[in-house]
Amino acid sequence: MDNLSFGTDEVGLVDMDGAGTNGVGAHGKSKAAHNPDKVVAVLGSGDYGRAISRRLVSAGYHVLIGSRDPNRSKIKALVRQTGATLTAQDAAIEEAGTVVVAVGRDHYDHLPLSLLQGKILIDVSNNTERRKGPHYRSNAEYLQGLVQDGKVVKGFNVLSAYALENGGLQGSKEVFLAGDHADAKMKVSEMVRAMGFHPVDWGSIAASRDIEDVPLRLMPSWKRPVAVVFGIFVFLWILAFFSFQICRNIQSGQWDENWKNIPLTNFNRVIAITALWTLAFCYIPGLIAAYIQLWRGTKYSRFPKWLDDWLKMRKQLGLLMLGLAGIHACVSVAYITPQTTGWVYEEPTKFQAEVVVDANTTTTNTLTIYNNEFNWRGEFFLSMGAIATCLLVVLGISSLPSVTATLSWREFTFIQSKLGWVALITAACHDVFLAWHYMFLYWGCFRTLPIGPQYALYPPFIAVIMKLPLLLPPVDNYLQKIRRGYERGSQSESNKKGNPS
Repeated sequence: MDNLSFGTDEVGLVDMDGAGTNGVGAHGKSKAAHNPDKVVAVLGSGDYGRAISRRLVSAGYHVLIGSRDPNRSKIKALVRQTGATLTAQDAAIEEAGTVVVAVGRDHYDHLPLSLLQGKILIDVSNNTERRKGPHYRSNAEYLQGLVQDGKVVKGFNVLSAYALENGGLQGSKEVFLAGDHADAKMKVSEMVRAMGFHPVDWGSIAASRDIEDVPLRLMPSWKRPVAVVFGIFVFLWILAFFSFQICRNIQSGQWDENWKNIPLTNFNRVIAITALWTLAFCYIPGLIAAYIQLWRGTKYSRFPKWLDDWLKMRKQLGLLMLGLAGIHACVSVAYITPQTTGWVYEEPTKFQAEVVVDANTTTTNTLTIYNNEFNWRGEFFLSMGAIATCLLVVLGISSLPSVTATLSWREFTFIQSKLGWVALITAACHDVFLAWHYMFLYWGCFRTLPIGPQYALYPPFIAVIMKLPLLLPPVDNYLQKIRRGYERGSQSESNKKGNPS
């Protein structure tokens, strides 16, 4: 996730009683009036133009909103709320060195293009659909073509008007920049930081094509993790369906049994195992990477692409796992009772009663009074599940951008690594204590295939086995040495061997 830090909305408010006749507060004017770099023109008085103007004013800039008709009373009232100055487009451009073009591409031709020559032009527009083709030019490239001597910088298009006006919700969000003029990008980067966001340079203006496509993509970094977790779920659901419905009915010969368990019982089992597998898959790629570094003796060689992609989606896998674990916990609260999971409760009390069927017939029935007290295994099962859930919530919260930004690297590593491993082991113990009797004494379909609690532990067991050698002091010290920059067989190492002094 992006490392975000939240700001406050109060800095964007303007005291209307302290505003001058032109709509700019005295405080904002005193900070900016004598610094030409702090004067910005915004072409466009729509929602986005007013939102970015308000944010700029709160950052200490003197903002001139250029409108084709600055005398409209409705526009005057809206602009006055931003703390900016409403004026004609020509006047705004002449006074400012930086111009924010907050109008659509269709209106570029109607701007006073001759006045924009030599100015820093920030193009904030977006496309309504992704455009491709050999002759396609982005909005920023099109504007650069219209204003040959202007210094066009693409930026801010990833922020909505709502995000700009409510910066406390998206403070320090990354703002992607692209342009062919380094000095212009430097000044825009300073502006981005002053507004409470984080600039990221994507390169030349040609990169604006990709930047303009960013808002059109729906969670691109989540598609692969969601597909992976969904694939695991489907595989485990088919396995559970075969084990608990098809196989059992084949063995019993009664094909009307166990079908009612599909919506809840099967679902809860599969969700739990999927969550445990996903948690293990968050740590296995890091272990594979460690062994690769040990084998190569360096950290400066690239990992295989499949491993690199796996490492990059661990965050999404972890959050998906947290969601699955939460669903499992909620369903289990309603599902686990002495009738459905009797082996984790104390033995029930059974007694026989003679029941009169009719005047001449009686029968003896066995009645069961269930005990709601957990046995020792149930106590461990419940406590391990509660601890694992708590730790997973801590892991999820610590990965939120606003929380991550407040943690040092050591604190973040402790939570995500140390506590993460404790969560994995605790969740595995939760599974073991749930099915203690069945774990080692019982096999599933046709008494040959493993049951759910058994194969739920396969990925966690692999992760733990891979982790143990890395905990040995000689191995751990050597790995840490590599990660600090040591390279086996490097020139510096050879020099040390040849010059013992």
